[in-house]
Amino acid sequence: MKKFFLMIIIFLPYTVIAQKYNAALIPDSLIKNANVVKRYEETRIEIKEAGKAKIHRRYAFTILNDAGDKYAVFYTYYNKFRNASNIDGSLFDANGKELKSAKKKDIEDLSGSDDESLISDTRYKEHNFYYRNYPYSVEYEEDDDLNGIFDLPDWYPQRRNVMGVEYSKFIVITPKNLPIRYKVFNNAGAPVITENNGQITYTWEIKNIPAKVYEPYQPAWEEISPNVRIAPTDFEIQDYKGNMSTWENFGMFINSLLQGRDALPQNVKQKVHELTDNVKDEHEKIKILYNYLQQNTRYISIQLGIGGWQPFDANYVVTKRYGDCKALSNLMVALLKEAGIKANYALINAGENEQDILTDFSSNQFNHATVCVPMEQDTMWLECTSQINPAGYIGGFTGNRHAVLIDEKGGHVVTTTNYTSHDNKQIRNISAGIDESGKLTAEVKTRYTCLQQDKLEGMINYLSKDKLLEELKKTIDLPDYDVLQFNYAQTKTEKPFIDEQLKLVANNYASVSRKRLFVTPNVLSRNGIKLNTTDERKYDIDYPFSFIDIDTATLSIPDGYNIEAMPKDISINNKFGAYEIHFSVNGQKINFTRSYKRSEGRFPPSDYAELVKFYDDMFKADRSRIVFVKKEG
Repeated sequence: MKKFFLMIIIFLPYTVIAQKYNAALIPDSLIKNANVVKRYEETRIEIKEAGKAKIHRRYAFTILNDAGDKYAVFYTYYNKFRNASNIDGSLFDANGKELKSAKKKDIEDLSGSDDESLISDTRYKEHNFYYRNYPYSVEYEEDDDLNGIFDLPDWYPQRRNVMGVEYSKFIVITPKNLPIRYKVFNNAGAPVITENNGQITYTWEIKNIPAKVYEPYQPAWEEISPNVRIAPTDFEIQDYKGNMSTWENFGMFINSLLQGRDALPQNVKQKVHELTDNVKDEHEKIKILYNYLQQNTRYISIQLGIGGWQPFDANYVVTKRYGDCKALSNLMVALLKEAGIKANYALINAGENEQDILTDFSSNQFNHATVCVPMEQDTMWLECTSQINPAGYIGGFTGNRHAVLIDEKGGHVVTTTNYTSHDNKQIRNISAGIDESGKLTAEVKTRYTCLQQDKLEGMINYLSKDKLLEELKKTIDLPDYDVLQFNYAQTKTEKPFIDEQLKLVANNYASVSRKRLFVTPNVLSRNGIKLNTTDERKYDIDYPFSFIDIDTATLSIPDGYNIEAMPKDISINNKFGAYEIHFSVNGQKINFTRSYKRSEGRFPPSDYAELVKFYDDMFKADRSRIVFVKKEG
């Protein structure tokens, strides 16, 4: 008996460890639709004081297939405000047996600089076991020291829809005089709050979250997955103290970073007056000074210490002729101030696919700085990192969202320019001919405005002509074609547009079968989306920006054909938009018109069947064919 008992003591720890990450123990409900399962995660944030905190994180993933391999890569960063240390990692096979551990020499230390960064104190640590025998598991652990609690990590137990979660825990420990603020989303649950020895501990935990099936036009991931956002009230960072309990207080902290940084050198002051003193119209003054900024500076990211939030002073930027978004925006405000125009530094979460800020939760939610110029009749926004935008146009990068404007009274939530369907247009006219073999020769003229021209504008200004043609061809849905000529003309106003002219040929565009000719009048604007209808819709439909597409086309066919079959005109009008398509034939001329207006909005899951039908109807109508038959004799 004594010997048997001793064996249990010796072998039990190994058994427990071996079973811990045994893939066979994962519930089927977590494997379904998943590429990876988070087996365990604990993140513990311990705030020591307004300028000091520690973070401990330990987590384990079981990788189910090659699409899940990216989750097996360890990745962390460090800089002047964050020190990453005590990094450990282990690799386990399908049965939970440990195969390998990560040694210090195995962890790569990489620069955080990129093509747009002149210098950055951020560096990255990365590790990968490069194991591909599925399923397998990895476990990592790290400690971080924070010098400042301005930017605390949030809790996202389920990072992607293809991830099942077995267990995740989030703990925040803070002195009683430094309470955190938090906002809970999507059944993340209220925290368990305890007090002990002058400290408050907030604890969240969650278990058994299945992977989610992606749904077209689903809301942002932050809106549908459990998560908790946290933020300090009082904080300190690199000798700057602040309070972010309100946007006003947050703005006062940003003001302290801006203070005394708008002084211009004398020669630049003289230049401002030389350019603007004889200009009466305020809009024109703004355009002149914005153009001056674009011609005399360029964007380069410089992120050193507090410089991640504090701009270089205006004199530095005009001397060096470069700066990041903060520095260039600060300089633009200074130039306008010298011309007698009040402008404001503003913070925003920029990017076409980025989520808007939480306007009711004052915290650091920003990745970009820009400039707002309030005026009597309207407001102009200036994107100071762009050397190609016209003054007043901010596009999909910062348009249609909220920002926090900074003035002498602090921060204030405002909205940026809203671009509507009447702004975002694509107007196309095609004149084409079809020969006896079915070959199409077409001249195409298209005007793109506002958000519809954003991507094209970037390609025109930053790609070579060969690369531009290569990208252009990706947008053309024809089986056998060539672009013979293409040309672009840009018009830079507050609502800019690009005129495109193409000449193309498409072999076998029309199908010729003995005495019949089959012609699709819609040459270039066919809806290519067909939505999945197999599963019940769970989430709201978050329909993106609105626009209007209008196409007209005239196609000539060879002599000697009569109409045999003609598609019906279609008109659809619903909450998602309006679509019309019309066909007519006059002699040997086919006349075609198509208009499509998409209406952005948020719609309940019950509307999804209507959206599916809308896309199906457009898909079919866009491919409608007119059938001609050759005349007898």
